[in-house]
Amino acid sequence: MGRVAVIGAGVVGVSSAYLLARAGHDVTLVDAAGEPGTGASAGNAAQLSWAYGDAMASPALLKHLPAIAMGRDPAFRIHWQLDRDFLRWGLKLIANTPFRRWWNNTQDILRLAEQSRCELAILLKETDVEFDYRVAGKLHLYADRQSFAAAHSSVVRKNALGFEQRLLTRMEAENIEPALAAYQGEIAGAVYTPDDALGDAAEFCRQLTAWMIGRGQVSTLFGRRVSSFVQTGGVLTGLRFEDRDELHVDAAIVAAGPQILSLVSDLPEARDIRSVRGYSLTIPRSGLAPSISLTDVKRKLAFAAIGDRFRVAGLADIERPGAGFDVGRFDTLKLAASAVLPDLFDRSDELTRWSGERPMTPTSKPMIAASRRIKGLYINAGHGMLGWTLALGSARRVVDLLR
Repeated sequence: MGRVAVIGAGVVGVSSAYLLARAGHDVTLVDAAGEPGTGASAGNAAQLSWAYGDAMASPALLKHLPAIAMGRDPAFRIHWQLDRDFLRWGLKLIANTPFRRWWNNTQDILRLAEQSRCELAILLKETDVEFDYRVAGKLHLYADRQSFAAAHSSVVRKNALGFEQRLLTRMEAENIEPALAAYQGEIAGAVYTPDDALGDAAEFCRQLTAWMIGRGQVSTLFGRRVSSFVQTGGVLTGLRFEDRDELHVDAAIVAAGPQILSLVSDLPEARDIRSVRGYSLTIPRSGLAPSISLTDVKRKLAFAAIGDRFRVAGLADIERPGAGFDVGRFDTLKLAASAVLPDLFDRSDELTRWSGERPMTPTSKPMIAASRRIKGLYINAGHGMLGWTLALGSARRVVDLLR
């Protein structure tokens, strides 16, 4: 056991700190922000998608790529960059679209999600953290017969892996979630997954960090940005911050999301990670809001009731890091949400806007590995849209790497 720094206090970093401390390590949680859970964890879709770890690179994406490239898909945008790493990432993404690679990647993600689900069950027994967690179930809504028919084979494959999923008509879906009677989007059919859950990822970060601090399990360094790694003979000995101070450690886990790209000189593996920006809006929850999690497949919208709030999240913009909030893209999300649930979103004056960068690999599988360049340095990043779902499973694998 030794002194371990975890760089990044989002769901992936906080989960890593928790399991490392539980394994007996002396853990310091480091983040450039002033508190945990302020990055991609702050406004994500809140869905814990145990059965929906489908890799983004797929035959369907390849078929749709020309329309995306020409800006004809409002939910998916590519900001083209004259950047060698961007082009290499894009080529690797395309290389992973054949069915066999997509399904292999998806199965790997689903196995990691199951590991995460098991770790969460242990955490809920061992701690008293509250983050509006509940097993809500999920309905994937398909707009047309063709896409719904294509979902059938996926359900068969996932049932064979042990996941419970059922194909439903719109009427059957409305019996499970009565709020769908007011849904203005087309619904040719739905896939129901009763065991999927949801929770507030940002609150999870705050509460679990406070719980660990209260028990002396971790120390924290917030408001400190890592500028480089200190090493001797290729072995990590510490972290150097922008103010030139150093923290002496025996190992470090980089779980800093898109900030990992600023450390690429020491972590060349980070070149396989790109930022995919997403958006969300959150309003007070009313009696009109669905209770079950919903995903509109056509519009790529995810809906979740989180405690006394209701959130819709979506869009996927592959862009340069640090591009920032785009009002036009947020308006695209709001208009899409208002079109399908007008009574819910058009009547709410209280609205929270958010966007964040979600680091993603070409395979959609997170990078969980030891650095090839510096001994004692590890990576736990690149979870894309599934950071909340995969966080604890990824943390468990990081702990195993340090043994």
